[in-house]
Amino acid sequence: MTALSEAEPSSASTLRRATLAAAIGNTVENYDYAVYGFVAAVLARNFFPDATPGVALLSTFAVFGAAFVVRPLGGLLLGPVADRLGRRPTLVLTLIGMAVVSTLIGLLPTTETIGIAAPILLVVLRMLQGLAAGGEYGTAIIYAAEFAPAGRKGEMASRVQMGSLAGLLIGAFVVVGLNLSLSATAMQAWGWRVPFLLALPLGAIGLYLRSRLGETPEFVAVRGRMQEQPPVDRRVRRALLLIGVAATHAVGFYLAFTYVQNLIIQLHFSAVTATAVVGCALAVGIGLVLAGGRLSDRIGRRRALLIATAVILVVSYPLMAALTATSNPWLLALCAVLLAAGPSFYSGIAPITYIELFPVHSRGTGVALGFNVAVAIFGGSVIYATQWLVQATGDNRAGAFVLIGSAVLSGLTALGLNGVLVPSAPQRSTAVTPEPV
Repeated sequence: MTALSEAEPSSASTLRRATLAAAIGNTVENYDYAVYGFVAAVLARNFFPDATPGVALLSTFAVFGAAFVVRPLGGLLLGPVADRLGRRPTLVLTLIGMAVVSTLIGLLPTTETIGIAAPILLVVLRMLQGLAAGGEYGTAIIYAAEFAPAGRKGEMASRVQMGSLAGLLIGAFVVVGLNLSLSATAMQAWGWRVPFLLALPLGAIGLYLRSRLGETPEFVAVRGRMQEQPPVDRRVRRALLLIGVAATHAVGFYLAFTYVQNLIIQLHFSAVTATAVVGCALAVGIGLVLAGGRLSDRIGRRRALLIATAVILVVSYPLMAALTATSNPWLLALCAVLLAAGPSFYSGIAPITYIELFPVHSRGTGVALGFNVAVAIFGGSVIYATQWLVQATGDNRAGAFVLIGSAVLSGLTALGLNGVLVPSAPQRSTAVTPEPV
């Protein structure tokens, strides 16, 4: 297989290779994040053994959030790299960082071995993971979209998002397999390390694919104008719009696919059942992500976002109430799948919206900063905040209100997108002319 040359025409083969290479980094990133969430209860006992179970779990989720706190810094460092040096070197750098750090987590001694240094090192490694992730997602969706032809950019960007869900699904399969194969004692002693160590071969595959990439045609076309920037007030406005759109993306993603798994365990189902249920939701969600991207190509980003947020507003509470009330594993799985459907569909529309908020020559920085600020605010806090809300109120349906709140914010933001996006191709409908950038 030959490497992609710079500005190579977007043939079907080129699109497949570019999309696969872009998506695999998100697969590794979200595999790492998923594994952490799926083994959170085991990590709590290994790294916070002296705390009560509830406090230990909250502490583990707080460490989970540490990676999100530094993601904006990662975006600040790596976004300009994508705009000045290119999308390709940024994708290679972020993938190496994520794979190496995840492997180090798998090798980390526990509190029983090295005392307080263990949770401190866990926090440090999670923060390093967040730095790498700060440049990964935005650059990957940009890469795929900038190779795509007009009329398919939403679909191509959504395929990178499919890689994110695939990473969670792989993580679910690995953790379920370990729980079925190992005793609880073995899982506690060493089994939790295995999924983290598997990130290294996954990263090696991704590195091979990314090392054979060329630059995108759109980047090559404007490479000489990368120092040009829109006025500060316009960049700030667009970044705020991105944050608003990303609220449901971040909250829905981590609530539906990470928090729900731990919620099911708290409802006294086994860890295997909980992870298998989330795996079913992920499998269905992958298809819905692609459907969201394709719909945005057909009817426009704004209208598709409004449809998705409306669905989330209507169905979230009834589904969460049913999920927390049932003792039937099959009904539990159905509720989890349906609860994740709206956020999955939405997350297929959001990526191309982020991209079209910024012109090509400032896109890497704009998307990286805006998205990572949003993820730091909403994604990093959602699991901790929801768990705290459940414990404070005694109402295990509280997660529905968190999801509904994010949908309200994103829906209102979508109403303000009229005439703001920078489409790569003429609109087929009567669209408002975008403001100058």
